[in-house]
Amino acid sequence: MWDDAVKRLFFPETTLAEAAQGGGWPDWLAYFRQFDSYAILFFAAAAVTLLATPVYIIVARRLGWVDVPLGRKQHDRATVTMGGLVIFATVFSGALFALRLENLVGEKLRENQVDIIVLMACTACMVLLGVVDDRHAVRPRVKLMVQALVAVAAVSLGFRVEAITLPWLHSLVLPSAVGVALSLLWIVGITNAINLTDGLDGLAVGVCLLASSVNAVVAVWMGNHYMAVMMVLLAGSLLGFLRYNFHPARAFLGDTGSLALGMYLALASLRSAQKSHTAVLILVPLFALGYPIFDTLLAVGRRMVRGQPLFVSDRDHIHHRLLDRGRTPSAAAIQIYVASIVVSLVCIAAATANHFVLGLGIVGVALMALFSARVLGYLEWGGWAARWSGREETRVLHTAADLARLKIRQAKDRVQLLRGLAVAAREMGCVRIELLHGGESIAWDDPDRGDVAAGFDETADSEACPVVEMPLDEDTRIRFTLARGHALDAERSQLLEELSRELGERL
Repeated sequence: MWDDAVKRLFFPETTLAEAAQGGGWPDWLAYFRQFDSYAILFFAAAAVTLLATPVYIIVARRLGWVDVPLGRKQHDRATVTMGGLVIFATVFSGALFALRLENLVGEKLRENQVDIIVLMACTACMVLLGVVDDRHAVRPRVKLMVQALVAVAAVSLGFRVEAITLPWLHSLVLPSAVGVALSLLWIVGITNAINLTDGLDGLAVGVCLLASSVNAVVAVWMGNHYMAVMMVLLAGSLLGFLRYNFHPARAFLGDTGSLALGMYLALASLRSAQKSHTAVLILVPLFALGYPIFDTLLAVGRRMVRGQPLFVSDRDHIHHRLLDRGRTPSAAAIQIYVASIVVSLVCIAAATANHFVLGLGIVGVALMALFSARVLGYLEWGGWAARWSGREETRVLHTAADLARLKIRQAKDRVQLLRGLAVAAREMGCVRIELLHGGESIAWDDPDRGDVAAGFDETADSEACPVVEMPLDEDTRIRFTLARGHALDAERSQLLEELSRELGERL
């Protein structure tokens, strides 16, 4: 009875006789109804992750796999990290299970078994890289080199852009070299974009949940059933993990999760729309990842203007600016979710429209991005001009920080550690550094400004010579004495905290 009522409401031209015979449903709806396995895999992945994550949290705490708050990090207590292990253990297990299904899903997966193995292998490489980085802090250049090698392997095995279709134009077959270059840029760029997004509880997981869902729709639409299964498994796993990653987070993705998510989504989006002959189906995966792409482009732009290294961390991402404007972490994440959903729905809605509507959709998304950038203060000319005017000073500052890191790594005792830290601290106006460790104290004084440091008195000159103290653990802290009239801005404070933490690890 309910079935008949629904058909009469949405398809009045359909007779009850046709309905009774199973006809009358639109082809697209009948097509989607064939794949009940998708729903089963989605909910199974969500349930497994939901149940496995609490167990992982207990085990990770015992093993010491926790992220201690320091510097620009927003959390206020040690939190379990490397949650990507749970997510991708679920995804990989689900894929191996789906390969054994005796239905259309299993058949399509077995037909494309090589692609699935490549996708899982490349993602596993990022999982391993992330584990090492979470435990031992891999240098950015080394991470980029590993990502590039994995991307080259994926492209050589068929994950590449071969043709593009633009509004009002026919499909354009790309020269091989151009297709390879675009594919490498896409894979490495999306991998790092997702990694940069993981700076707020639930943000990267929520954005990737949306992107994987959209890519699943596009993959089904284009007949890439095996890739749809892989995206459905990821979406389900992320949904289960989001319960513990949303603010206040009980488990973090870590680089283990964010790097692997970026690689997985980059490769899957190339495959999900690879057979597309319409521009919108190529743009949908792109726009589904619109937030991390937009945030990364802003980060690259401001760092180039400022003279900062491209891989240096900062506290000027979109989610940081939302927090600075009084948003709570959960409210900021939800706002970004909503914006991403709106952008994706605009692209999906245009899938059956003509090029004029598609063009309007693209223009609308661009205007939305510009408006958001203006509201968040990214388009203030004075701010960019100030960044440009101080770029040489910033370059000197980061060069000194790089040299300090090298000296800290090479130091053989505590005195050399302190001298290495002083290389950068001097550029920030520090005249005295004290390392307080286990009841012992070691000090460094700037030889060029010894009169200032020697004349410092904690009771009389505390206002004239500011003191900044950074705890490393319960028994260790570093005290910086600044020259009179100096103060640490956010960038200098962050650099000192990062260098202090590296010194603490060497201790």
